[in-house]
Amino acid sequence: MLSLRDATLPDRHWLDFVLQHIDPTLSVTRTLARLEAIRVETPDMKTFVLRPVAGPVAFVAGQSVAVRVRLGGVCHERCYSPTSAPGAATLAITVKRHAEGVVSRWLHDRAALGDVLELGAAAGDFVLPSPLPARLLLIAGGSGITAVHAVLLAALRARPRIDAVVLYYARRATDFAFADELRALARRRPRLRVHFLAQQPAAGGAGAGRFSAAQLDARAPDYAQRQAFVCGPPALVQAVTRHWAAAGLSDRLRAEAFAPPLAADDAGADRASVPVHFRRSARTVAGAQPTLLAIAEAAGLRPPSGCRMGICHTCTCTKVSGSVRDRVTGAIDARPGSRIRLCVSEPLGPVTLDL
Repeated sequence: MLSLRDATLPDRHWLDFVLQHIDPTLSVTRTLARLEAIRVETPDMKTFVLRPVAGPVAFVAGQSVAVRVRLGGVCHERCYSPTSAPGAATLAITVKRHAEGVVSRWLHDRAALGDVLELGAAAGDFVLPSPLPARLLLIAGGSGITAVHAVLLAALRARPRIDAVVLYYARRATDFAFADELRALARRRPRLRVHFLAQQPAAGGAGAGRFSAAQLDARAPDYAQRQAFVCGPPALVQAVTRHWAAAGLSDRLRAEAFAPPLAADDAGADRASVPVHFRRSARTVAGAQPTLLAIAEAAGLRPPSGCRMGICHTCTCTKVSGSVRDRVTGAIDARPGSRIRLCVSEPLGPVTLDL
């Protein structure tokens, strides 16, 4: 008897079309999940608990999973770090609502229990190294706590008495997600220290401000001996990345930036137009858009893309020549033949891509 997944069947997409009219959770080409629960974490963060129809989704703690929703006939995809344990029957994602975020706004404002969402494959290298280091330093900002939370729990499962320091930045004291859980973990595990750093002062107090070398020295003076992770807004990631680079410790830091997709008005009337040559397409265009992905799409090309935030690496492409700036880390890459993420790469002059 043939399986519905058998490659010899006439047209999987046609079968999908038929099955969707029978049951929206049936598919032979896609991984579907039903929304089972919604939890409020902070004023602008919610956890969405999904039950994949075909069983647990494979991922490593710290990776992100693509979530796809169809709105107005258009499929929108964003990547989120699971905040549930790998192998669990349900998949939890904790999402911050962004004013310009099409998917995050839909999840927060319109998603209802029973809705069916599509999931993509897991991706990303923001994961624990093997062997597991004896000491960790985890730095999170805003929604970056989702990936850091996952990495921390994975480390504690593998080594319950691991020596770990967490620096968690948020705008206000009410903006710390998983705060009760993290405090409880720190009380039970004396070698885990969690520091909540609210940038805006509470009534009668002083705010922590932004990341600084002084804060780092005060809370993790031995940071040079720790494997470090940072995840959060681009400004935090850039500040930490630069500090580690200046100390000659870049190889001991793993970084990932969480930021909403670029707003439409970032297409830039004040941005200089630069020529971009697409070698395989034999086309050269002049674009003033903020990223190479936006320039390619404006030219009618459709390179593979996913999160549009520099996380999933779906849009990674070979840069044949030219100089680009990573809009997340600020790093400039002028190396010929290097691999870059189109969605976060800003051309600084003429660029040739293997597209």
